[in-house]
Amino acid sequence: MAELVWECLIVSLVLLFGVNIGLAMGLTEIRKKEAIALSISYGLVTLIISILANFLNNALYSTINYYIFAVLGIIGVITLLSGIYTIKKWKETKREIYPLQSVAMLSSSVCYFAGFMSTAVLLSKEITTSFLEFNLFMGIALILAIMGLYSFSKILRHAEMPYPVLLGNFMILNGFYFLISAALIPNIAELSSVQTSALSINSDISSLIFLIMGLIGIFLIGAYLKGEGITSTEDILQRIKLTAFNKTKKAKQSK
Repeated sequence: MAELVWECLIVSLVLLFGVNIGLAMGLTEIRKKEAIALSISYGLVTLIISILANFLNNALYSTINYYIFAVLGIIGVITLLSGIYTIKKWKETKREIYPLQSVAMLSSSVCYFAGFMSTAVLLSKEITTSFLEFNLFMGIALILAIMGLYSFSKILRHAEMPYPVLLGNFMILNGFYFLISAALIPNIAELSSVQTSALSINSDISSLIFLIMGLIGIFLIGAYLKGEGITSTEDILQRIKLTAFNKTKKAKQSK
C-alpha cells in the first residue's frame, strides 16, 4: 500500500511540477535550444537525486517518513503563495515577460526537487520492482512535460486570460493539491498496517488511474472557477465580502 502511495505521489510531483516549470519557462524569452538543454538538465538532476535517495534511504528513511506530511505542506504553501504572487505581480505591472529567475520558476524548481528527494527516499525503501528504472521513466516524463508545456505556452499566450494569471491559477490549484496530500499522508501508516485478503493490482496502471483522477479533479475545479468568473484569490475574497455584506443587509432589513 505504501509503495503505491509513494509511486502516485512521485508521478504527481513529476507531472504537475513539469507543467509548472514548463509554463514558467513560457513566461521568459528563453530560446528553444536553451529550453531543451534546461529540460534535459532537470531530467538528469532527477536521476542523480534518485541515485542519492537509493544510497541514503537507510539514514534518512525514518526522519523523512515522520516529517513527509510537513514537507508536502510546505511545498503546497510555497506553490500556493507563488501563484498568488505571480497574479498580483501581473496586476501591478501588466508584464507578460519575466526573467528566468522569476518566483514561479524558482519556487517550482525548489519545491519539485525537495519533494522528489523526500518521496524517492521513501519509495526506494518500499519498492519491489526496479527503483532506478522507475525513476529513469520519471526523468523522461519530466523532460517531456516541461518541453510539451513550454511549446504549448506559445498557444496559451493568445488565450483570453492573461498568461501570468493562467500560470498563477494553475500554481494555486497545485498548492491546494499538495496541501490536501499533506493532510492525508498521516493515514498511510495506518492503511499499511491493515491486513486484507490478497489482491493483485498492477501498480503502474493504478498510479495512472489515480493521477488521471487527480488531474480531472483539478481541471473541473478550474473550469468551475472560470465559469464563475473567478480568476484569482482576490476574486474569491471579493465574493466572500459580497456574500457577507448581503447577509448583513438582509439581517438589517428583517429587523
